[in-house]
Amino acid sequence: MDKKALFFPCGLILASSYLSTATPIEYSFALDKPLHTTCVVLLLTGLLVIAVEAWPGRPHQPQLPARYVAIPLSDGHSRQHAEQHWTEAGLVGRRKSWSVRAVGALLAVLLFAICGRIGVFYRVVKDVECTGTSAVTFIPVVLALYHSIRHPSQRQYPAWSADSRPKTLLERVVNFTYGDSTRYIVPAILLSISSFLVLIKTSALRSTYICPVSNSTAALVPTLQFVGFVLDTIVVQSLYRLVDDGISPVDDWTIQLQDGTSNNLLIGLTLIASSLVLVVTGIVVYPAIPEHRDWMLSFPSEYLLGLLRLSLMIPLMTFCFLKSARLYGVMSAVLTVAFSSAYIGVLRALGTGASHAFPPKSTVSLVLCLTLLTIALILHLVTDTNIESRIRFTVPVRLGRNQSAIFVLLLIGFSIGVVVYRRRDPILEHPITALIEFANIQHEQWASQAHRSQSLAQAVVHYQQRYHRDPPPYFDKWYQFAVARNSIVIDDYDNIEKDLALFSSYTPDDLRLRTATVLATHQGVGGVRIRDGSADALAGVPEEQKWVIDGATAMIMHFAEYLPDMDLAFNLGDEPRVAVPFDRLQNALSNPQRYPVPEPSRARLDFSIDRADRWPNIDNIRTDPQFFEDARLKPSFQTYGSVACSPESRARKERHWNTGTFCPTCSMPHSMGAFVSNWSMAADPCHQPDIANLHGVYLSPSNLTGTHGIVPIFSQSRASGYVDIRYPSPWNYMGRSKYDFDEKYPDPPFQQKEDVFFWRASTEEGTSTTGTWKGMLRQRLVHYLNFNTTSRVPMLLPKGDHSDRLEYIMKRRSDVKRLLETKVDAQFTELNHCAGQDCIDQSHEFKPTDAIDLRKHWRYRYLFDADGAGFSSHFLPFLQSNSVVLKTGIFREWYDGRLVAWKHFVPIDLRLHDLFSILAYFGGYGVEERNKRMMEGRAKDAEAIARQGKVWTEKVLRKEDMEVYMFRLLLEWGRLTDDKRTEIGFRMGKGSGEV
Repeated sequence: MDKKALFFPCGLILASSYLSTATPIEYSFALDKPLHTTCVVLLLTGLLVIAVEAWPGRPHQPQLPARYVAIPLSDGHSRQHAEQHWTEAGLVGRRKSWSVRAVGALLAVLLFAICGRIGVFYRVVKDVECTGTSAVTFIPVVLALYHSIRHPSQRQYPAWSADSRPKTLLERVVNFTYGDSTRYIVPAILLSISSFLVLIKTSALRSTYICPVSNSTAALVPTLQFVGFVLDTIVVQSLYRLVDDGISPVDDWTIQLQDGTSNNLLIGLTLIASSLVLVVTGIVVYPAIPEHRDWMLSFPSEYLLGLLRLSLMIPLMTFCFLKSARLYGVMSAVLTVAFSSAYIGVLRALGTGASHAFPPKSTVSLVLCLTLLTIALILHLVTDTNIESRIRFTVPVRLGRNQSAIFVLLLIGFSIGVVVYRRRDPILEHPITALIEFANIQHEQWASQAHRSQSLAQAVVHYQQRYHRDPPPYFDKWYQFAVARNSIVIDDYDNIEKDLALFSSYTPDDLRLRTATVLATHQGVGGVRIRDGSADALAGVPEEQKWVIDGATAMIMHFAEYLPDMDLAFNLGDEPRVAVPFDRLQNALSNPQRYPVPEPSRARLDFSIDRADRWPNIDNIRTDPQFFEDARLKPSFQTYGSVACSPESRARKERHWNTGTFCPTCSMPHSMGAFVSNWSMAADPCHQPDIANLHGVYLSPSNLTGTHGIVPIFSQSRASGYVDIRYPSPWNYMGRSKYDFDEKYPDPPFQQKEDVFFWRASTEEGTSTTGTWKGMLRQRLVHYLNFNTTSRVPMLLPKGDHSDRLEYIMKRRSDVKRLLETKVDAQFTELNHCAGQDCIDQSHEFKPTDAIDLRKHWRYRYLFDADGAGFSSHFLPFLQSNSVVLKTGIFREWYDGRLVAWKHFVPIDLRLHDLFSILAYFGGYGVEERNKRMMEGRAKDAEAIARQGKVWTEKVLRKEDMEVYMFRLLLEWGRLTDDKRTEIGFRMGKGSGEV
């Protein structure tokens, strides 16, 4: 056995297995530019093939195997028979020779087929959300059939031979299975069926990314997939012919050029020609699309890394394939690739879903697929080791019967082990029940520590214990202010600590300069100047945004007399502004300001008296026009949304470009099964690369002008990864959207409300210009609830066997909506924030209804709240009603932590896959029709959440609570901007002083 010959099949197995995992293709940034990537990979693969063929030591073409002449025995009266040339494999056939023109025609067909396939691939990737199950798994069957046609000379027997042709059906089946030309067909069919069934099972749970039903895209893309499959068959058959003739014994019917040029060299040249066609096309198109020139010539590091992976693995796999084909035959090499990819696929499917049996999948079906795949491999190994079916005489390595048997036994044992390991235990308790119980405990723990202090002295001690420093000056005034407004949150202001931690590593003078620099830009920011106990708005704020500064100023005026002199920069837009890259962020957080250990003997010191003179004059600041980057209408996930994530995080290393597939591993860290278990983590993009395509702020923000510099900007909300300083929204503070009811619009008790899930709003999440509306949260919600484009949705329901056990299953959406006791009513009131064709497409897809009074919402039990371009304007009024609020989004506001998911509201995952199961839990499923999977509704649990949310909101989210929070925030900020920040502070028992 030549062990060196194992290198190439092993390399082929490793390369094809690696490419079948998620990282190199499914999560690759290389598919951001599919044409660029295809061009480079084709070029490098072609160059490698040519280099290998041009290598001086490459092996020569094999010679024709030794023949023997069969001379028939005849009597003297019969005519002389022609000689027949035989090898061990059987009768040698003779075919018509190929001319150079015919070879050129074949290469031209191959070139056009490759270029056409690239075009189809690009078009399908553009609307990948509309793709169906791919037929690419049947390529091995196509090649196996083509092989049987090209090599029809199964072992034939002369009429005078002792052997005879098969007579019975069993003999014919055995001969077909073991025959030289047909021995690959049965394993290929079983392999393809198994792989296809795995694809169907793994793609059953689809993303809520929209495939439009109002245009031809939904029908066009599957048609293009079929065209692509046809082109695939042309390409692989052409390549098969060239590769097989290049390694076959020299004969007058094989494709060979007279000058000695090898067929592999022809393949390499064709691949390079295909790449050059793309290059020429790009050169022609470049002047015609000036708006995309920067994109065409920009190559981010993430893209280059993904391209590098494919540029190494695909040429390597091609090289190993050609070498393996030379040693073992083309079909053996093809099946090696197919089996490797198939096993990785089925093992990935069995390994997906470790979070409380979600996503739903039939382990039994996958086990059957694995069994079918194993049978196919066994059959291939058995036929391949049959000595009568060997074509080549000199094969360096081939598994014998004993080795094949051992390998098969190991494979069966491994498969059984995988099945046992992945066996799922039944779900005995609904996850929502456990989540509600845990939320109650979590709330009690938070509330007990948030207002432990019953006196100023206790508040000071708890502050010192919690934050390891003395409270800021005028802490006593703040305490009196909070007590006078009946604030029950005295001790827990961790949100302020978290928001300001980044800035404590900078000197006060630096913070003042950075604030002045931001205000001097006059780009979407407004200023408030506090001097001598009075707050005034700075000039230059646009009229339509004055409410932000007016509201902030009105809030500050209630306690301005205790604030130090300072300038504040407020964000006038909805989107946050400041996203700091990971390394810079960690460096700032690792060097916080060190404060002296609190000592009772130290006297309290107030803010410095000369602060006003230390703030720079804004008019004297020279600003950079590019201080804020214009990121409007551009994808912002990589440039802003995930820059604060670790370079090792999934958001930085993976691109979920296939918007049609659901990413179960993305939601798993913050979920219990299908349901959100960690509301804070649910907004963290670092483990969720797929949300780059699931929110308008990441897809195409309307007014994002941001910076990567560390500057203090006060914003009404922020997404995870941004470092804007959160403060209570003037929108809510000024009552621009408030809870109110009257006789015309009453707010009845929960049980008297209509059992309806209700939502009305406009499309204001982002501005769609290039089809990005299909991924925006609000559009996905309306489409998900009103269209049946996704045939099945995941549901957690009883097993239907009269037990208390539950299971996740896929149900038709039309059946789910019919069997839900809670009906859904979600519509747009206006279609805006779009341009060009996107507006037309949305107007065809959605039919807006009339706008309604906010108070009409109180008629319904279940109210849905979703992000806009920033904070939600309706969330607090919804909480104050007697309805239960279902909420999703990525933005978090100043009260983050005060509200507990599953205690005060019901969290919904951004992907919306849990929505129907939640409605089934609270409202019931199949009760009226007495369905076998009937689930009684838990309206009492929903009512309890609605009541608790209302009561708690009226305690901790009042207008007075906003003032208390803002007062505390500005005292802390005042200390950070004071030159004596480590010396000033409030201490009990000592006289007041000034520095």
